[in-house]
Amino acid sequence: MSVPGQQGSPGQPKPRATTRIPAGEWQPIGIADLEPAAWKALRDTGNVALVAGPGAGKTEFLAQRAAYFLQTGICPWPQRILAISFKKDAAANLGRRVASRVPEHAGRFVSMTFDAFTKSLVDRFATALPADWQMSDGYEIRLETKAEVRQFLNDLAFSAPASLSRQLGFQSGRFIPDVVGGWHLPESIPTDDEVDAVTYAVREWWRACYLRPGMAKVEFVMLNRLAELLVRAVPKLKRALRMTYPMVFVDEFQDTTSAQFSFLTSVFGGETAVTAVGDSKQRIMGFAGALPEALQRFTNAFDATSYALAWNFRSSDALVELQHVIASRLEPTTVRATSKATAEDGHEPAALWTFSSSGREATFIADWIARDIAASDRTPADFALIARQTIKDFEPQFRVRLAAHGIRVRNDDARLGKMTLQDLLKSETARLLLGLLRLANEPHGLTTVWRDVSATMERVHGATDDDRARHRVGENLADVTAQLRTWLRAHPPATASAADTVTQVIGLLDGSALRRYVKSAAPGEDFDIALGAFEARLKTASAGTAEWGDVLDEFEGANAVVLLTAHRSKGLEYHTVFFLGIHARQWWAYQHDPREGTSAFFVGLSRAAHRLIFTTDGTERTGPIGDLFTMLTEAGVPEIDHG
Repeated sequence: MSVPGQQGSPGQPKPRATTRIPAGEWQPIGIADLEPAAWKALRDTGNVALVAGPGAGKTEFLAQRAAYFLQTGICPWPQRILAISFKKDAAANLGRRVASRVPEHAGRFVSMTFDAFTKSLVDRFATALPADWQMSDGYEIRLETKAEVRQFLNDLAFSAPASLSRQLGFQSGRFIPDVVGGWHLPESIPTDDEVDAVTYAVREWWRACYLRPGMAKVEFVMLNRLAELLVRAVPKLKRALRMTYPMVFVDEFQDTTSAQFSFLTSVFGGETAVTAVGDSKQRIMGFAGALPEALQRFTNAFDATSYALAWNFRSSDALVELQHVIASRLEPTTVRATSKATAEDGHEPAALWTFSSSGREATFIADWIARDIAASDRTPADFALIARQTIKDFEPQFRVRLAAHGIRVRNDDARLGKMTLQDLLKSETARLLLGLLRLANEPHGLTTVWRDVSATMERVHGATDDDRARHRVGENLADVTAQLRTWLRAHPPATASAADTVTQVIGLLDGSALRRYVKSAAPGEDFDIALGAFEARLKTASAGTAEWGDVLDEFEGANAVVLLTAHRSKGLEYHTVFFLGIHARQWWAYQHDPREGTSAFFVGLSRAAHRLIFTTDGTERTGPIGDLFTMLTEAGVPEIDHG
């Protein structure tokens, strides 16, 4: 039975035979050393729970642990390591990190999101679902709004049997992640005389969305439940998964939901060596169903050994001290991390700036960034503008003020159809198309881009381990870029529509092979959605731009000041961070869940490596958000009024 990522899938290379390194002789690759706790955790071949705070280098740790297992033969060929992340970019980053450390084993490291993995199981094995759960006409992914869920629950209360109606007081915001996600699908749908209130409500939800005539409507939580049922109902599939993946890594474990935890336990509990990495202080997905104390639950359920990383490779010592003040609010017993970053002289590490208006704030900060860039070797990409949630409130003024200095802004939360810009830029589809356009526009000096595009095309055509096939792919790539170059020169951005440009690029490729590759390499990525988002971004980037090189620069926004929410900043780092809007308008939800709000505050501020500047106005500082100002005072953050 072929499982997701197993040998034989389209685009998956067959690993070359390599020499094993004795475990006692293995050394880290690409880095000088690991901290003592990391060495102990890395060599532990059982279940491991690793606490890794901001800047601890968890991605590097997982890459080194993968290299250790693969190079020593602890994970022998043809078995693989499965790495599960919660964000597409985190999954992609970890996959690339492993490929750079052990390229000869890259094909045996499968990195994807939780949703992508469970979706791939349903897509490939749906016909093996029990009869009661067979789909009549496929499915579409649709995320129900709170209003739609609330309407369903209201209707349910009126139509339910009298004996159950009083017990159906579910919260609309918690119903899908907690109630639907916490319910194991039985092989047979329960009858009316077998149901309690929870079973009745969830059964009716499945009937309304999934067990309906025509195409089913599902959320990722429902795909998770279907995947768990599949593995439970088809023992051969569970055995195949465990044989293929004797080791599983799960990143950001503090964000694990009830459904994901039960899936992990059901599929990989007992025989698989599972490594869970997380930090409860960064639990910011409670609204989406993240379990409280998820790492502790994992430790108990999997009888895992716990380790804690103590080094911080990102932030200067002064910022680590500030982070510790906030961390202690979340976990009073937390141990202060040790900064391993080299501090820069001449910086005030942290400050709170007060402004009388949003216009004054944007103007002052834009001028300040421009002066700092001019006086240093820093680039716009070294600066981040982070806010709690409503990024769109800040973008217009900052875009105009920074543009006056010739500095771009990239809003990572910008919507492009059904994708955000951040997700688009990390997608396999966009990376390939953008790379092809880069090579066509600038035929010389892009060695890294050529290598990346060539490697992708080799995987698309299954040519990774066939030298003659690789040569043919290289020749074809040269021909494709030459044809595309001719087209671009004849169609400058002012006359070429984004739709025509995308059609031209896709027309030069094997569309069927590309679709198969994307489905295999990035199971959570919808090729058509990504293609539509790519076209939308290209259209925006082309507006008023005369040269294709400038269009592509604008598309990527690589050398731009990034604007993003605290949630989307997770896992990223910048030289200087402006944490905008420390006031009630941005933090209105803080009073509903102060702990999660404090975690979001902690995540956002811990992105800074050398400088951290909070901004606020003259509005009320009492009430729930007064805690934020109290913490800054306790950390000794000075306040400066900039008028």
